[in-house]
Amino acid sequence: MNAYIKHIQRVLTVTGAVMLAQQGIAQDKNLKQETIDIISNYRPKLRDAAKLNLTASLPASDTTRPKYQYQVPALNLSFLYQPVPLKPLALGKDTLQTLQNNFIKAGYGNLSTPLIQAGFGSGRQDKYNFGIYGNYTSSKGNIKNQDYSTLNVLASGTYLSPILEINGSVGYDRNQLHYYGYDHNLYDYSKGDVKQAFNQFTAQVGVKNRPQNDWAFMFQPSAKFIYYSDAYNRKEPTVILKAPVSKQLFEDIFLRVEGNFDLSSFKAKDSAQFNNNVVAIHPALEIIKPRFVLHAGVNPTWTNSKFYLLPDIVNESHIIYKKVILSSGWISYINKNSFRAMTNTNPFFTSYGSGILNTRVEEKYTGIKGTLGSHFNYNTKFAAVTWYNMPLFVNDSLDGKTFYTRNEAELRAFNLHGEVGYIQEEKFQLRFTVDWFNYTKQKTEVKPWGLVPFQTEAFATYTLAKKLHLNANAFFLGSSYYLANGDFRKTKSGWDLNAGASYDIGKNFNLWVNANNIFNTRYQRWYGYNTYGFNVVGGVMVKF
Repeated sequence: MNAYIKHIQRVLTVTGAVMLAQQGIAQDKNLKQETIDIISNYRPKLRDAAKLNLTASLPASDTTRPKYQYQVPALNLSFLYQPVPLKPLALGKDTLQTLQNNFIKAGYGNLSTPLIQAGFGSGRQDKYNFGIYGNYTSSKGNIKNQDYSTLNVLASGTYLSPILEINGSVGYDRNQLHYYGYDHNLYDYSKGDVKQAFNQFTAQVGVKNRPQNDWAFMFQPSAKFIYYSDAYNRKEPTVILKAPVSKQLFEDIFLRVEGNFDLSSFKAKDSAQFNNNVVAIHPALEIIKPRFVLHAGVNPTWTNSKFYLLPDIVNESHIIYKKVILSSGWISYINKNSFRAMTNTNPFFTSYGSGILNTRVEEKYTGIKGTLGSHFNYNTKFAAVTWYNMPLFVNDSLDGKTFYTRNEAELRAFNLHGEVGYIQEEKFQLRFTVDWFNYTKQKTEVKPWGLVPFQTEAFATYTLAKKLHLNANAFFLGSSYYLANGDFRKTKSGWDLNAGASYDIGKNFNLWVNANNIFNTRYQRWYGYNTYGFNVVGGVMVKF
């Protein structure tokens, strides 16, 4: 009964819903169209979410130490090969070859030429080293009074401290000769009349710091005392003080300053004493890079109450690295014409004709140098040189056997210098040089008396089987002007060749021979003085 009633209710419900739907449709047909205006945009918003504040807490640290159980199985394998245990060995000491610090060399040759040399040294030392050297030789030429002898003695040493290097030396030199450059048909002098002997005593001391790094301050002061005299009671004491200082400012920039004090006094017999001093300060800034070097400085110089501000500029630029290097510069300096320097240049010099004047040299040059491959090297230079107050040597007007000086106020010349070398380790070396001076202007004198305008030299050494050592030296000397009887002439040019050989017999003995002037040419470097001619000397050397 209930089921029947529920069924009737469902029918009535559906029927009512259909009738309401039809009535709504009829009403929609009669609705009027309307316009809706939107006043504002609809902006939905979400309600703020509730945030939970949580406070984290760290768990308690675990301080218990875990215990692990390991089970290593027993080794049951058996191998036929058993490795040899390693035994560490000490590194062997590297020892340097023992030096032969001492030697004695003795020989004899034609022209009554004895030769003896000896040297003794301390060898390698950590804190000091010292040595002494002696030399004596003499000859008697074929011309009357053509005799000379040379004696040299030198003792030197160096002390090394952690911060300083101290060095010193004392020496004595005696050179004896005779004025044989006179006309032997007109004059007949005894040996005592033309004898000359130069004596020189030298003492020197210097200090050099040993920097601990490349950027450190470096200094190297030195003091040198020289007493020079001759057989005619001419005396010249000299004191030379040098104080070079350098500091690296940056990686490739250096500041260098050097002070030079060259103080001397000259006194001839029965004449007043003359002081000859040169004082100079050389500040310079250097830039050193792998392909570029610049030395820029000035040389304020005082000499005998005169002041000169001299240039000192040198530059090297690599056009092709190490193979083609352009070298140029503008330099100027003072050549001190002391009695010692004049007799070293011309041993037959006796007096100053116009007083002692020091020479100021100014040189502007450019050139190319470098290396070719791993064995060849070369150097060329073209320069314009000017000498102010240049002393020129002229024969005296009595018998011509001695020289005096004439002062050239201004002498100009172009200079061409070239050299080529070949080096093959220590087995073979060869070098060829040439120098040519074109004297273009003399302000005071007619000719550049005594100056050689052209000379060339070749030098070679060769070692065969590390026992036989050969060397040779050949040179050509051009002619020079000289003044005789009021008229000027030229000396003859000359070739010369020297050669030598030595052979090692074991470790301690050596046989040697030297031959000089093999061409036996009779050229004259100074007018009136012929060379000695062919001379050969041989002997033995003992090293220990």
